[in-house]
Amino acid sequence: MRLTLFLPDVNADVMKPLPRHCPRPGASCAGTTFHRHSRVGKAIRDTKVSRTVAVRYQCTKCGYTFRVYPVGVTRRQQSDRLCCLSVLLWNLGLSLGCVVVTVRALGCPLGRTTVYENVCVAGQRARRRMRERLRSGVRVRVLGMDCTHVKVAGKDKVVVQSIDVMAGRTLEVEVLPGEDERTIVRYLSRMAKLTGAEVLVTDDADAFKTAADTVGLKHQVCQQHVVPNTLRLVAEIASDLLGRQDAGTSEKPGDLSSEQAIEDLASLETIILARAPSSQADLEVLQQRYQKAPPPSRGKRADSFYRMRLLTMDLAEDWSRLTLNDTYREPDGRRFLPATNNASEQRIGHNIKERYRTMRGYKTTSSVRRVPALTAFLREANDPRALALLLAD
Repeated sequence: MRLTLFLPDVNADVMKPLPRHCPRPGASCAGTTFHRHSRVGKAIRDTKVSRTVAVRYQCTKCGYTFRVYPVGVTRRQQSDRLCCLSVLLWNLGLSLGCVVVTVRALGCPLGRTTVYENVCVAGQRARRRMRERLRSGVRVRVLGMDCTHVKVAGKDKVVVQSIDVMAGRTLEVEVLPGEDERTIVRYLSRMAKLTGAEVLVTDDADAFKTAADTVGLKHQVCQQHVVPNTLRLVAEIASDLLGRQDAGTSEKPGDLSSEQAIEDLASLETIILARAPSSQADLEVLQQRYQKAPPPSRGKRADSFYRMRLLTMDLAEDWSRLTLNDTYREPDGRRFLPATNNASEQRIGHNIKERYRTMRGYKTTSSVRRVPALTAFLREANDPRALALLLAD
């Protein structure tokens, strides 16, 4: 996993700036002037520095005394550098126990609870950054979306990830109560309103088709999901028809015949491989031809003609979604829509599954939200100081 390796330094000679107003908690003191009160030593856990000095200041208006620490130091026992290092090691795949062993070998003893708290704080702040960006009026032309499943306390949870396909950026990772149409419609409506998206790119799930139509988005279905499965089904039906012909048991329900069905399957294969938008009319002709094929009786397996009926019906209904990348273009005629949903699936692997594979499930739902957000934030950050700035908030 690509992460920018920048850790904040600890500079005992440079103090952080004074606050603009009196930091007294729970009080509305408007004091803006402070006088230097004293200097106190402070022991810290760090890879290079073991002790530094903090300066105490007193508000001239209310008398409240507070401390100002050197750069890279806070009121906590660990330095900012050690905090970032522990989060970075954990995000690279080490367990909490292995992070503790690693930093202890560097002369910086930390507990598992401290490391866990560091990760939680970083994940919460990364998620907050992502939500702030999403609510700031960011404009997304092509919205990619996909669902996956994880274990939380032994129970299955549905996780949906939304990305900006054009920018290659993760927008949100959210836990959904289910993967049904009503839930997907509500979630997509919210995301479409926040991003102003024009097009939705997903896999072949029916819930996404209903949601896209309900919200009013153009919908590109992943061809990599549909094409291989359809070609496999065409081969199975053709093999069944040819086998029946060789055995002399071919069926002819109504005006249909095995010979005609085999020719139609060859035409279907050509149509699917070419994926031309103009093939919509040919698919509708095939759909009409097989629409009267009778369904199987209860407990019986569907015959080849009924399977052709379902196949041609599905293709005719979804052809505009499968070929949207060819018909929906830039004003100058350039294609800009991806034909697959690979971008969403890759980021599910990077942001959710990569760290999840080394774990035995999440303990809480909040961890499902924080950990992928942190991973996505660090992976997609262009600033080498991203982690340091995140934990310095």
